[in-house]
Amino acid sequence: MSHPKTLSLRRRILAVLAGGFCGTLARYLLSQFVQSHLGKGWPYDILLINITGAFLLSFITSLADATVLIGPTRRLFLNVGFLGAYTTFSSLALGADQLLLRSALLPAFLYLFLSIAGGGCAVLLGDWQAQWLLARMLPTYAVRRRKSVTLPVLHVMGEEKEKLEHVDIQDDMLST
Repeated sequence: MSHPKTLSLRRRILAVLAGGFCGTLARYLLSQFVQSHLGKGWPYDILLINITGAFLLSFITSLADATVLIGPTRRLFLNVGFLGAYTTFSSLALGADQLLLRSALLPAFLYLFLSIAGGGCAVLLGDWQAQWLLARMLPTYAVRRRKSVTLPVLHVMGEEKEKLEHVDIQDDMLST
C-alpha cells in the first residue's frame, strides 16, 4: 500500500470555495424563506441559521473524527466552506444591533441569550446525535477509531522544508 499524499493547495482552495458558494446560497434561501413566513421584526432567520449551523458543525466534526465517511476534502468543503459561509458571528452581532437600534433591549438580550445557549445546546446535540448514529452504523466504533498518519512534507511554498502534517488515510478523494 502506498502512502497517501497531502491535499494540494489547489484542492483545498477549491473545496473551501465550492463549499462557501453552496453555504452562501443556502443561507440566503433559508433567510428569505424564514423572513417571508415570520417577518423581519426579529432575527428569526439568523437565529435558526446559527443554531442549525452549530448543530451541523458538531455533527459533521464528530463523524469526521470517528469514521471514514468524511475525509479531509469533504471536511474542508462542509466545515470550512459551507458552514463558514452559512453561519457567521457578524450576522449574530447584526441581529442584536438591529434590535438595540430600535430600543428593543429585552428582545435583543433574549436573542443573544438564545443564540449563545441555543448554539451551545446544538453543539452538544450534534455530537450526541453523531455518536448515536456511529454506535448504530459501526457496532465496533468503541474499539475502532479513525486511523491517521503523520507524514513529512518536503515541498512547502516552493521551499524544501520538512514539516509534519496530519493526513487522514481513509479519504478516497486524495489525489495520487
